Amino acid sequence: MRKAIRSILGAFRGVFGPEMTSAELERRLAPRPGPPGKLTMVALLGDSRDRELLARVAGEQQWTVHWAFACGDCGNLARQSRAQIVLCDRELAGVPWREVLQMIVSTKQRIYGILVSKVADDYLWNEVIRWGGHDVLTAPLREEEVLRAIRLGWSYWNSTMRTPSLMVNPDVSRSR
Repeated sequence: MRKAIRSILGAFRGVFGPEMTSAELERRLAPRPGPPGKLTMVALLGDSRDRELLARVAGEQQWTVHWAFACGDCGNLARQSRAQIVLCDRELAGVPWREVLQMIVSTKQRIYGILVSKVADDYLWNEVIRWGGHDVLTAPLREEEVLRAIRLGWSYWNSTMRTPSLMVNPDVSRSR
């Protein structure tokens, strides 16, 4: 059995690059341990009512929320707290939401990104997906929608995002 696995891993070496050993590949493919049943999120929300609602819901659900007050803080807080979910307000001044969302979800750490917007339609939802996000919540936030989105994000993160992405070696894919 072990020999068969090593053979399969050897076949992947061309995709992942010749410098990656079988042990390294096995380690990358193994599930990463996450916080033991504890949901942690970072919220970058401009509206005080939205912050109050999220704080209340998070307290009731025993979720941990770290509050970011600037776009740069958001990425740092997500990394330091090992947050699984990040909520980003579309209306924040300074940096376009696309850049913030892409910065957050492009880290080595796997994060479920949610955009909070006063306007939410299919076009925006598709754009959020294209930029690496996962969901859109309509502002002002409503408790039922927050619960739905965060629970869905937590479930999705636990089932798929704990495993590291399988990045394809661009040099190999171009040569085919």
